[in-house]
Amino acid sequence: MIVLLALALTLAAPARGAEAEDAARALFAMEAAYAGVESYTARFARQEVVASALRPREEALLKFQRPEQIYLRWIEGPPRGRELLFVRGRHGDRALIHEPGLLTGLFTVLLAPDSPRVLSESRHPISDIGLGRLIDLILGTARRARERGELAVSDAGLVEQGGGPRRRLELRVPRGAGPTEDVRRALITIDVASGLPVATVLSDDRGRTVAEYAYGDLRLNPSLSALDFDPANPAYGFPRWRLSP
Repeated sequence: MIVLLALALTLAAPARGAEAEDAARALFAMEAAYAGVESYTARFARQEVVASALRPREEALLKFQRPEQIYLRWIEGPPRGRELLFVRGRHGDRALIHEPGLLTGLFTVLLAPDSPRVLSESRHPISDIGLGRLIDLILGTARRARERGELAVSDAGLVEQGGGPRRRLELRVPRGAGPTEDVRRALITIDVASGLPVATVLSDDRGRTVAEYAYGDLRLNPSLSALDFDPANPAYGFPRWRLSP
């Protein structure tokens, strides 16, 4: 019996090792999958713990085009109706923000991507929004863990979502390897067809959610023009009067 148990453990170990290697390959393949993406649109959703409190879930329509051109219009959550436009190299590298309301709707606010006002509502600066930056953060964590010999990636199974198969990977985050100290686990959902992460849930060492991000209705390389990232777009509501706090 002892010999059979030892043999079973010996056979199982290489199998588990092969599964972990396959999961790691799928994780790092996100970088190559994103290399061919020049633009995309999506319904971007997020919910984060900021200043030790879980903020309400938000959802926004997102347009993104390389390099660093971002437009958002919130459709759910407390900022509903807010518009945000950020184009690296324009407006003094500041974001244009238009808030709904009788008074706030009269002007456009210019803010640095990492201003205290932005970070009072988000764990990351505005410039971190997008699939590319999400992939950078995940793989940066994985590479630091691998350099320390602590990379642990496992396959959490396939699910059917959004009209196609999605593969879920679990990345364990060692202390000091993650983007922030409270993150110990990342559950990453990858669209099998595109190889891109369409949902990510970050949690702490007690299993509590720290942050959750999702990209629904993802359309890759749509035909976006300069007008999509122009505050003068007639479909947008950015007032000409601008305020720089």
